[in-house]
Amino acid sequence: MMLQILLLILLIPVNLLAQPIDIGEPFPELPLKAPATDAQRSYLGIGEQDHFRLSDIPSEVVLVEVLNVLCPHCQKQTAPYNRLFEMIEKDPQTRGRVKMLGIAVANSPAQIEDFVTVYDVAYPVIADSDFSLHMAIRGGPTPLSIYVRQAGPGQPGMVAGSHLGEDRDLPPLFAYLKELISMRAADFKGLADPPQPVYPPPLRMSESRLRQRIQKGFSRLGRMRELHQLQLPSRDRVYAAMVDGRPLYAAVISRRAICDVCHNVHFLAFFNLEGKLLAFETLHLTRYGNELWDEQEVEQMRRRVVGGQLGRGWTFDPEVDAVSSATMTSAIIFDSLRRGSKLLEEIRRAEAH
Repeated sequence: MMLQILLLILLIPVNLLAQPIDIGEPFPELPLKAPATDAQRSYLGIGEQDHFRLSDIPSEVVLVEVLNVLCPHCQKQTAPYNRLFEMIEKDPQTRGRVKMLGIAVANSPAQIEDFVTVYDVAYPVIADSDFSLHMAIRGGPTPLSIYVRQAGPGQPGMVAGSHLGEDRDLPPLFAYLKELISMRAADFKGLADPPQPVYPPPLRMSESRLRQRIQKGFSRLGRMRELHQLQLPSRDRVYAAMVDGRPLYAAVISRRAICDVCHNVHFLAFFNLEGKLLAFETLHLTRYGNELWDEQEVEQMRRRVVGGQLGRGWTFDPEVDAVSSATMTSAIIFDSLRRGSKLLEEIRRAEAH
């Protein structure tokens, strides 16, 4: 039952990434925010520290569910996984030796608290609000379950399988988790295929139409001339132009959706060489029901982001920053701008030559 992940995500800066984390790879030893309640800390066995790593959990196996609390399939997954949690805790062979942990991408603690309450989630759910773990596992749409065979304190566990999407077939999953107890993390070393490079989700727009949109965006900032695409090692799509005698830039930013039923995210960011964001234009942004944003919603996002600095100051607050019914898309936009430092440095190096 060693299921493989097939979907991909590319995060700005658009450097090539390998396929998502695969069987036989070590699970990232990143610091994770500890749960708030004593009961959840006790269940995980992590003590009182504010942060922990997956290897700190004293169990042979951990099922890590990567989710987003607004994703409909993640919400539906709570019922079967609550039953799985009960099966694990009732079986003396698995109780204490198999643990479950939810990691919510792009969600705030308040959102997670509401999610846990509404769906009566039995296992701990913690936040990955800045996409750190999501990036480290090269994650794609949610829900994504990863089965980790632990190697011991301070040692990264090995990925022993994964499942993308809802999983309601509990008996074989439970049997596999139980089987993993008798195996070793070392048994999975060398099973991963060599990672393959991947690219951003395709923007279904012709080059001529894209250039028209970029020219229009530059023209709103002043008199434009000398539009050309930069040739960057990362293959990021960045266009440069002289606008009122100063060099300005437009980055085509494409990100895969967090939720498995949502559309991908495509937009234009216009900025100067100092990294100040001068304009924001949509290419394909959707809200609930995969409906396109209207001009009022685009303008709302412009007010939130224009004037900010690429790479700095992009903490996302869903109560303040999100376009209504487009919280996941809004979070991806903020995260993309937050990760703009490397892109900006690459442009500066290219322009210096």
